Amino acid sequence: MEDSASEFEMPSDDEAMSGQQSDGDGDNEMIIEPPEARKMPYVIMTRDEIGDRQRRCIKHASDLLDVSQADAFVLLRENTWDLARLQEAWFNHEDKTRQRCGLGSASSSASAPSAATGGHASGVQQSCPICMTQRDALFSLDCGHGFCAECWSGYLHSQVDDGKAAVQARCPQHKCGRTVPVSFFEKYCDQVRWQKYQEWYLFSFVDDNPSVKWCTNPGGCKNAIELQGVDPPEIRCSCAFVWCWPCGEEAHRPADCKTVHQWNIKNSAESENISWIRANTKKCPKCHKPIEKNQGCNHMVCSKAGGCGFEFCWQCLGDWSTHGTSTGGYYQCNIYDKQAKEGKHHEEEKTRMQAKHALDRYIFFFERFMEHDRAMKLTVKEEAELEKQVPQLHDDYNFDVTELHFLYEALRQVRCCRRGLK
Repeated sequence: MEDSASEFEMPSDDEAMSGQQSDGDGDNEMIIEPPEARKMPYVIMTRDEIGDRQRRCIKHASDLLDVSQADAFVLLRENTWDLARLQEAWFNHEDKTRQRCGLGSASSSASAPSAATGGHASGVQQSCPICMTQRDALFSLDCGHGFCAECWSGYLHSQVDDGKAAVQARCPQHKCGRTVPVSFFEKYCDQVRWQKYQEWYLFSFVDDNPSVKWCTNPGGCKNAIELQGVDPPEIRCSCAFVWCWPCGEEAHRPADCKTVHQWNIKNSAESENISWIRANTKKCPKCHKPIEKNQGCNHMVCSKAGGCGFEFCWQCLGDWSTHGTSTGGYYQCNIYDKQAKEGKHHEEEKTRMQAKHALDRYIFFFERFMEHDRAMKLTVKEEAELEKQVPQLHDDYNFDVTELHFLYEALRQVRCCRRGLK
């Protein structure tokens, strides 16, 4: 019994300490990472990393589906770079998927001439369907529509000049849906256009991929972000710009994306100009052009430059020829006072006052929005100045650089608060 009881005795403090030390010597030591070092639900990629990620996806699809890498690129792009979606469609109906993506059937692809060397040549001259010139050799895709080298060059050059849709170029033959492979662009394009095509080839991994987006920093950033998991509320790029994944705007919590969209429209569209016109102008009774009265008497003259030259009273909008000393002179209108008592101008004045109130309210919030935006941008400049001050604090007061890291965190927190107040 004594032996069995000893099995349940708690280890002494010395034994526990020695056990902890022995565990520390091994590889199982738990490391607590700071919050910023923990895995984020997205990956920030530079241009080179985008290319590496794209090549890995193409190779994986090529090995899985047993197709060339050129065909794998077309299949992935047409399926928004979703390998699971492509895999399901491919194994459900391979020929249908090939046709939808602009590829030939497996049998025609195997028996067709190589796209890299392209086409067929014979001793008998043939007529090119585009330039109608007799040629010694025509070059074709696996669809069999042959064209001369000059026409291929002209066609592919025009495709590249038209924009990034060149990666979706199809056979020049009318109603032929066969996709032009990368090797044809490499063979028939000049150096400048080939480099431009390579850029669009790379960008297609981001532009045609819903799980990858470019950083939306208005100052310019060439990084791309790949989402891995649930939509994060904010993306913090390595360029220090923080933005919202769903809408692409600058981070705007706690406001939702719809509110931010409406605010941006209000700031950029002509809606506020219309509100200002409603609040501060009246229409000429004759030509209906808006007129602003910023000073002076009630005698208004519609400018002949862009107007009609009609003279009228600012208050009642009646013909000025009917006004005089009996109606109140230049600074008062008895006609308007009488009409106001009868309620003839009630709706018009109500609309003008509502527009003026809405405009004043908008200006109130817009001024504060711009002030917080200016203060937020100021923290970016202050952070750059802090980079110069930290080494000086280290030299003058012997502070460890790591001890001064809180200064950067404080600036980022101020920036975050200013962003929230916007």
